[in-house]
Amino acid sequence: MDRPAPIVRVAKGIVRVLGMNPGPFTLDGTNTYLVGNGERRLLVDTGDGEQPAYFDMLKECLGGSRIDRILLTHWHADHIGGVRRLLDMPDIVAPDCTVHKCPDEAVDSSEAVAAMLALAKSRNKLRSIADAEVFDAGDGLQLRALFTPGHADDHMAFTVRPPAGELMLLTGDLVLGRGTTVVQDLGPYMDSLHRVLAVRPSALLPGHGPIISGGDAAHPDAVRLIEGYIAHRNMRERQIAAVICGPPPDAPPSPRNGGWRVEEVASVVYPDITDPPVVRAAQNNTRLHLDKLVRDGSAKVSHAAVGDERVDLYAPIGSAF
Repeated sequence: MDRPAPIVRVAKGIVRVLGMNPGPFTLDGTNTYLVGNGERRLLVDTGDGEQPAYFDMLKECLGGSRIDRILLTHWHADHIGGVRRLLDMPDIVAPDCTVHKCPDEAVDSSEAVAAMLALAKSRNKLRSIADAEVFDAGDGLQLRALFTPGHADDHMAFTVRPPAGELMLLTGDLVLGRGTTVVQDLGPYMDSLHRVLAVRPSALLPGHGPIISGGDAAHPDAVRLIEGYIAHRNMRERQIAAVICGPPPDAPPSPRNGGWRVEEVASVVYPDITDPPVVRAAQNNTRLHLDKLVRDGSAKVSHAAVGDERVDLYAPIGSAF
């Protein structure tokens, strides 16, 4: 697979700058976006803050301009880690630059996140993002925040429409340009997918992976990709629901009167996965679907002890086991 260009002009006034932090979960790296044409620009996300080449590229893209607002899609370190360094870079960031994030006390108070935002907070530069809030980047460019929890509780996406262009969606990690994303809470995540689908964007500017635009099989359009995400999750839910309708395996705890363990369901749904980290991811995905079935009233969960371990057992409502 060819490496993506580190700097891409997406449209007039929108430039994608790659965070230069490739990895198993970041793909080619974190995509960050400079928005605006004038002396002051907006930056959406900041990379992990550990890559000097990233800051060099920002400076190259800005020329004599400066960043005066930083918008953060969510709290993960590969998106907010660069905040601290940027606020001390006067050749990149304006003195009055503010940092905007959807507040979430649970994560904002954690040691790691608090440290990454500490400088902005100590300088009174940290601001909240509200759902539907509009950020004016000049020259007719406006970003509108969309609250889209699921990947993270504080997740925000942003719509933007270039002058004389069609509506684009900066998706953060709600939707990726390649593969599927990690989900924290499946119910809100599905609601968020439906919310951005209703926007009908012409292009997706994701937090990782290539930009999605086009309309053929090789380059699926934005709407079709979101629909595909929804269809994939719905298919997986049906598959998992069908598995737990069958009798559970003959394995501890015994007698088996509670249902299926998460690991057992995952081994049926993902029979070809053997790599331990991927197995754990598959089991986590399975648990998310099972917990959603419980919340939706389609399944029940009970608990049993296997040695010193307490395990969850899932079964459909009305089952005899």
